[in-house]
Amino acid sequence: MDPGALDRDRRDRDRGRNREDRSQFPIDPFPLEKACKETRSIATDRDRFVASSNAESELAQLTAASGPLRRTLAAICARLLETRAYERLCYARLRDYARERAGLSARQLQDLAHAHRAFATLPGLERALVANELPWSKVRLLTRVATPDDEERWIERARLLSIRQLEQEVRAARGHAEGDLDAEADPPRVRVTLHCTPAVREQWLLAREFAERVSGQSLREDEALEWVTAEALSAVSIDASRIGIRTRTEAGTRTEIGTGEPVAASRPVDAAAHDESALDKCVRTPRPDALTDASASLDRLVAGLDEADAFELDRRLRAAIRREQTLDAAIAPLLRLVTCPEYEWNASYWKLSDSAAELLGMSASKARALLRIERAGDACPDLRTSFRDGRLSWAKAQCLLPLLLLDIDRVRAPDWRRRWVAWAEGVTVRRLEADVERALLLRAGHHPAFGRCLEDPARTRDPIPEDERQMCAPDIDVEATERLDWRVPREVASLFLAVRESLRGRLRAVTSRPASEGDAFAAMLDHALATWTLSDPSKPRPDPVFERDGYRCAVPGCSSRMGFHDHHVVFRSHQGSDELANRLTLCVFHHQRCLHAGRLRIRGLAPDRLVFELGVRPGAPPLASYRSGDVAMTDRRSAPGRDPAARTPGSFAETRNIIDSTEMIASARRTAMPVAR
Repeated sequence: MDPGALDRDRRDRDRGRNREDRSQFPIDPFPLEKACKETRSIATDRDRFVASSNAESELAQLTAASGPLRRTLAAICARLLETRAYERLCYARLRDYARERAGLSARQLQDLAHAHRAFATLPGLERALVANELPWSKVRLLTRVATPDDEERWIERARLLSIRQLEQEVRAARGHAEGDLDAEADPPRVRVTLHCTPAVREQWLLAREFAERVSGQSLREDEALEWVTAEALSAVSIDASRIGIRTRTEAGTRTEIGTGEPVAASRPVDAAAHDESALDKCVRTPRPDALTDASASLDRLVAGLDEADAFELDRRLRAAIRREQTLDAAIAPLLRLVTCPEYEWNASYWKLSDSAAELLGMSASKARALLRIERAGDACPDLRTSFRDGRLSWAKAQCLLPLLLLDIDRVRAPDWRRRWVAWAEGVTVRRLEADVERALLLRAGHHPAFGRCLEDPARTRDPIPEDERQMCAPDIDVEATERLDWRVPREVASLFLAVRESLRGRLRAVTSRPASEGDAFAAMLDHALATWTLSDPSKPRPDPVFERDGYRCAVPGCSSRMGFHDHHVVFRSHQGSDELANRLTLCVFHHQRCLHAGRLRIRGLAPDRLVFELGVRPGAPPLASYRSGDVAMTDRRSAPGRDPAARTPGSFAETRNIIDSTEMIASARRTAMPVAR
């Protein structure tokens, strides 16, 4: 047979697998020509057209610049963590600083710092990263296991193995050298999905708030779900026949919860069947000379790090992150192009979960997030521009996506997406998350209030008038239109699903009607909230200041939920009064180590007319200034005047504002669900 025919047949099979496997990922609804035009204007900023035939080459050239940039970030993060510079900048913990200033997670900064420390004894691995011989995803793994004696052997293995195969070898090597590897690694996680009504979603948000108060710390969604499950489990016996429920793991394969046995997938994917070396030779190319100037400018960010103070480290870190966001914004249109169904790959096709780690050096979740940002940029070009220029951090962009992707045409506010992007640039991540959650809830049934928050995001926290709540009550959506997704440890998923299904059986027996999964989850939330809000007459009354401030530190961006101090804005030693307007909630760190150390300055009237200055230093402006409500100060709003945006976030009264309007629905559900008590 003709060898050329064999090659054509093999390529046709790869293309067929391309279209088959890609059904599990978001499909780009835009035609190839439009994607190519966007790639020309956004990704490369050049006049020439980037044809589909060399899109993979363009993607490889942009990806090649990520190695030196990651090396620079690693050096800065290592120095920042070594000196704990974030504490000098008035951030109590690395997690708060990473989210608010860098737009990343604390784990990402820790991984970068660990890599820098490993490079001191692994120079070959450092050279492989800078020269684009290995992607960051593989370098990060090798820093955990390689030693000076076997460094070259691990580098050679990393060149030959896929990212998943390398993970298995690293896990086996660490387990053999250090014993129990499972105790150090993150537990395997699975996805749990639940459909419910908007009223149940409101109740879930309220339960998350009280779970943080009870636990005394900021909780992720999966951690809050574990608290709710444990509380419901204390009052409900599990039906053993309900355990063994199928769910989907992070890797996309289904697992039998409770047994740990994998379930055969409908389309098994054999990553080893791909010609990995051929794709590596075809796409991964050495770093082009055109990027040499950019790498030279990175050297200035790492020069003199030992002498840099906390403010200089913060400036350099944010500058490096802005460059990485610019690079990601350039990669996103090309990534969107090569994931189009019409795109013809030059090499054999790899699905996104594999190619992201192998070629781009990023996780599949980040690659999908980049695609979401790129698609949202079609409806809101300001999002794309702000993210590319570094005015909008990665964390804020991800927070905005659920709202910006809504298919809404506003006649009164056609540019509402632009207003939300501008609002996100001037508030903390803590405030933005709360505003987006509330806006999505208002959309479920409070259309006038939702219209107001679209026109002016600062009015998202405005209380809903009583007459308006009554008028909008018939419009509340009572169907299960909301979807909740969690990625939780397998054991937590097993308990949650078992409790939920046991409650569904009990509710069906009590009410003589079918009970949905949303009904069972609402019963779990009812029990948890009833337990956490139960008042004990023997206990002292709660502090009115803590209650007003929502049991959280009032300093913008702080996630503290315990160790509160009742601070007087005007000190009592300076004849400050005990009125509530002169008192606010501060955590121990911000009260003793920041405010009384002269690093934090607070003035104004609580709770809505305060000004916070973080990172105060002599002879220079503070690091950041905020008004009440986590709103950044601007020149035209330097005075602490009262306005809707300055409402204190997280107060219980504001959370109940939405819940009260659905009281008819909630009371009917509780009447039909006596088991919730």
